[in-house]
Amino acid sequence: MPATFIPDDHEVLAHYISDQGDIWISEDIRTESRIYWQGRCCQSESDADGISYAPYVHALFGFLMQTPAGTRLDEPVLVIGCGGGSLATMLDRAERSVELVDVNPLAFSIARQHFGLPPWIACHLTDGAAYLRGLPATRRFGAIIVDAFQGDVVPGHLLGAGFLTDAAYRLAEDGFLAMNLFESPGRADLVVRAAVTAGRAVAPRGDVRLFEEAEGREGNVVLLAGPVAGLSGPGLLLPPRTMIAETRGALERMRFRPVDVTV
Repeated sequence: MPATFIPDDHEVLAHYISDQGDIWISEDIRTESRIYWQGRCCQSESDADGISYAPYVHALFGFLMQTPAGTRLDEPVLVIGCGGGSLATMLDRAERSVELVDVNPLAFSIARQHFGLPPWIACHLTDGAAYLRGLPATRRFGAIIVDAFQGDVVPGHLLGAGFLTDAAYRLAEDGFLAMNLFESPGRADLVVRAAVTAGRAVAPRGDVRLFEEAEGREGNVVLLAGPVAGLSGPGLLLPPRTMIAETRGALERMRFRPVDVTV
């Protein structure tokens, strides 16, 4: 069926059928930005080189660049959720070691073909929680990033205490956990509940902080847990091909939100 939700000024580049729903790849004729659509939701937007237009991706990238995450080959950054693979591509550009996990068998080939994901980045086809459980006891990561969605919702098992405890165990001594959450008026308590659960899982490791696009409105919220108290609001370190001012402005409007995880 035609993808009626794709804007008229976009060219459809590809259509895939997967167990997770139809996937459409489109390109904005004006800006040349590429969008990965799944379940009628925009899962990723970047230029053809894989540099994101999403301010939360640049926030995650900027936070990671303030830490040693991925500078040790035996402690890479683990990104759970591929989409267009933008964060992994950007980390590779910055010479940080990174690995990807996704449950969709088409995700990695789509990211390589349409979004510039380098072929040498290690990709694991499995569920993120199952991947962590199956690793050797000594395996550690410089950071674990959760950016996995079913529609506009993070799968429930990736928000649970069991997964977050496993993730905390897999972090290097100076490693931290970050999650991209989508907040809407209909799920106003989701972010706070996730912060409380993450706080309990990583309490011995540091703090929990929230960095958001739009307080009180629909938008992305980055949850940070671990030794993150010293992280500052990131700038645009790796600009995309076009819409640089718009991307920088959206990132500069993001703010830390006070959060109480003692509930």
